[in-house]
Amino acid sequence: MDGVLGMQTLLNQGFCLADRQIGGEAPCFIVAEIGANHDGDPKRAMELIEMAAAAGADAVKFQTYSASELVADPERVLNWGREGYEREETIGSLFDRLALPREAHKDLFDFAKSKGLIAFSTPFSLDGVDFLNDLNVPLWKVASSDVRDKRLLDHIASKAKPVILSTGKSLLQETARAVDILRFHKVPFAVLHCLAQYPAPMEEVCLSTIPAFKGIFPDAVIGFSDHTIGITAALGAVALGAKILERHVTYDEGAEGPDHWFSSPPEEFTQLCQEIRRLEVAIRGVRTGILPSEVREREVSVRSLVLRVGLKAGDCIRPEHLEAKRPGYGIDPFDADKIIGIMVPRDLPGGSILTWEALKP
Repeated sequence: MDGVLGMQTLLNQGFCLADRQIGGEAPCFIVAEIGANHDGDPKRAMELIEMAAAAGADAVKFQTYSASELVADPERVLNWGREGYEREETIGSLFDRLALPREAHKDLFDFAKSKGLIAFSTPFSLDGVDFLNDLNVPLWKVASSDVRDKRLLDHIASKAKPVILSTGKSLLQETARAVDILRFHKVPFAVLHCLAQYPAPMEEVCLSTIPAFKGIFPDAVIGFSDHTIGITAALGAVALGAKILERHVTYDEGAEGPDHWFSSPPEEFTQLCQEIRRLEVAIRGVRTGILPSEVREREVSVRSLVLRVGLKAGDCIRPEHLEAKRPGYGIDPFDADKIIGIMVPRDLPGGSILTWEALKP
């Protein structure tokens, strides 16, 4: 890991990426997954980077591939698209049509950096890893499809940079086996819960996997790669402890392409980023006492011991003399037994809010 700037493993606390903390007590690391939604057009990719930055993302992610790297059967016919708008296309032509040109990567990464975003990509081959490494990407993403690719995992981990591992379509033991490779190479890593269906059905999202993963992989940052419709699952994941949130983004959910229709358009992605930050404020800390905004309400709305009837100086307080009413600056009703039998030092009219000061001789 020598030579990796600003990176160190922090057991159970995440890792540092340059000057940014990922995991631990840091805010959720929001990744705008551009994926194939640039339609193979670098100009469109640049527009999506601008959108992600304006929305409040922390990072943008691309995919680096060609059909020849991915599939052995490029002539296989694939059906994609929402119901009623399905389209048939060979998988080879689809991948080649939507691949981000390699010559565009550097300019896009530099542009993202100029917008304050971390830019990285998912490689799908050893050559893709080397290509991205030459561009000095700061971290790696391993797709769910490659959890079982030991050779690719070893090659990625040998570059001594943080790795984000998605786990869709994987058995738990397969995920654990991949994690062991990352541990062997001593690289910081994150494990993302993921349902690899597009879109992902809510009834199978199983967000409780996130806190479970925190126990199973205590040395990992745990996150969520979201393929559902809407932002509900993403917010639930953050509430359950996800420290990385990856979400597909698009310029238009009605655009033609295999991923646009389940991705977040600009308005929705902006709302998601804003609501994550609001949610993080809401879940921060553990209540142990009276909070500042409650002080006044406590004074006026909780109950105190009040005299039901007037008492003369020298009368002894009996249970039937007492009731509990607002406001709350008097004696706690739980302390009623402590004042039974006390002789009042002065006349007290009915309705008096009893205080310890008023009962002093």
